Amino acid sequence: MAVSYAQVISTDMIVSEIETILDWRNEVIRQSFFPGSQPRPAEASAPSAMLIWCRREADRGTVDRAVVERLVHAHEEMCKAARLMLDHCAGGATPTLALYDGLEHQCDSFINHIRRLQQDLADSSTAVDPVTGLRTVAGMRNDIKREQDRFDRKGTSFSIANIEIDGLEDLQKKHDRRGMDLVYASVAQVIARTVRSFDDAYYLGKGEYILVLKHVEFMDACSVMDRLRAEIETNPIFMQSGEKLKVTASFGIAEAIQREKPDVCVGYAKTALEESKRAGGNRISEYREMSALAQFARERTKDDV
Repeated sequence: MAVSYAQVISTDMIVSEIETILDWRNEVIRQSFFPGSQPRPAEASAPSAMLIWCRREADRGTVDRAVVERLVHAHEEMCKAARLMLDHCAGGATPTLALYDGLEHQCDSFINHIRRLQQDLADSSTAVDPVTGLRTVAGMRNDIKREQDRFDRKGTSFSIANIEIDGLEDLQKKHDRRGMDLVYASVAQVIARTVRSFDDAYYLGKGEYILVLKHVEFMDACSVMDRLRAEIETNPIFMQSGEKLKVTASFGIAEAIQREKPDVCVGYAKTALEESKRAGGNRISEYREMSALAQFARERTKDDV
């Protein structure tokens, strides 16, 4: 079964909600200062699409219900401030500075609650990148530490793969942000459907990914990554322009070492990835634990080159 993660709040959703709230606030202010200037009278009830989404996610357990309750309270206070202003002006009275400031303050408060919710979700260990659908780096180190602890106790080995899309600079010159997001998401989809459901996949940003391959011997993990490399190469990305874009990726893979710090294996995978990139990309480099003498000889060889 492919890897699958639940979607959380996206930047586009945040931007859309804030724009909607600001448009509503402007309608309330226009109605108060210039009665009859709009085709439809402004409503005191603010748009509530974000609240509906948050309540649904709270029922699913992906958003803290207490956070949603605070957001609901901020929404109610914002609507109350709008109602006070509209009621005051209904008979032709001029809006007061206190009523205007009250509405501004409550709108800002609600928007800040939305932004704080997005940040909380982004910092969560279960946070999901809205572009790729893969987990974010926030929880990666704790997850790897848990695998390392299991390895130390039970000898259950695991490997880490670091992946990066080849030729990113050239791709970024040819495609705008939306186009690049499509590239990142398409590669993530290939990753998600290729690895096993109990493996972990993370998106680090800018076309870079980390995979934690569990309960697998190192050579088998390398074989899985080679299959993934071929899948990325042979599956074109259908761009919005109609172009069939072919991309490749470089891989670095490292086997975990018992009683080692969790970040060490990630560093080894990164080292192997850099080796793949130097060799021209679209290949897999493996990092194996070496003696101090072997490491010294390897570094000297690189210096001679």
